Amino acid sequence: MAQNIAESHPELFHYTNAKGLTGIIESQSIWATHYAYLNDYKEIRFFLEHRLPEHLRAVANRFLFNSNPQKGVSQSHTKQQGDRKKTIDSFTETIRDKYIKTFLDDALAEPYIASFCTTYGLENNVRDQVAEHGLLSQWRAYGREGGYAIVFDTEKFCELLKEVSKNTKNSVYSFISDVVYSSDPKSEHIKEFENDIRIITGYLYDNLKGGNKNIEKIYFAIMHCACRYKHWGFKEENEVRLVVLPYPLHHEQFRTNIKEDRITVSEISKNFFLREGSPVPYIDLFNEAASKKVTETFLSTINRIIVGPTASNIEQNNRINSVKMLLKQNGIDKPEVTASEIPLVR
Repeated sequence: MAQNIAESHPELFHYTNAKGLTGIIESQSIWATHYAYLNDYKEIRFFLEHRLPEHLRAVANRFLFNSNPQKGVSQSHTKQQGDRKKTIDSFTETIRDKYIKTFLDDALAEPYIASFCTTYGLENNVRDQVAEHGLLSQWRAYGREGGYAIVFDTEKFCELLKEVSKNTKNSVYSFISDVVYSSDPKSEHIKEFENDIRIITGYLYDNLKGGNKNIEKIYFAIMHCACRYKHWGFKEENEVRLVVLPYPLHHEQFRTNIKEDRITVSEISKNFFLREGSPVPYIDLFNEAASKKVTETFLSTINRIIVGPTASNIEQNNRINSVKMLLKQNGIDKPEVTASEIPLVR
């Protein structure tokens, strides 16, 4: 990240329904949901399918045409594939598909994600209005339920995450970061992903030359990119996401590598909530940390709560009062409770 998250985004907006709001306040925690159950059906796959191939192509070009062919790639094979571009494209597609199968289809990686919106990049007057009243697109997503926005103080929230990370370091790798969108300038892509891309391409080139074949060596670099790259259609959200990546202890080779590196790890608890009758897996990272500092500090990271658009002043006042009662019952008086004035008709 070019800047500290708190410098770029002083506040983080987490949109949820009444059930989610109640759960967050009562449990003093944020749930990270399994990536396959998020709104974007291409979640995590998008980077592997659309961004990574250009870097794989560069490695394929270097390996096939700028070095002696090895490990099953012969001159005759190259000629059979046709011209240079077709050869590189075919080679790249094979590698990409292998990575998608290994990391996602075979479930080597199963990241869990909690999403926040920000006002980053908006013009001053628009930014202030969104900060006060929320995003229309998010309120629409909650339909007749109306929705709520929990507004976190980013600096305090990130400080708390440091404490959480210390207490869960033996079971997960977690980080909080901006999302990079496919419409963002290419230079920004390169800047954001430079170190991870270097690890991925270096591993691939060495592997093609007969070096280390353990794909687990690029596990974190691949996931760090994949969990941050998203289709341009979601750019309005200006998303910041908390990513929780459990160590894949179900994978035998990964367990072996961890053991060789003398790292002690343990499995983190998975929980489930019901959505339209189906169980959805999530990780309760803050309660997993289970330290006094975490439980006492979480609610103090909330600046305010915005009640979504309502059909009448009576409904608006009822919802504001119920949120205040919820906060008071859980021993917190600080967050201001306001209502969005966006005239959304349901």
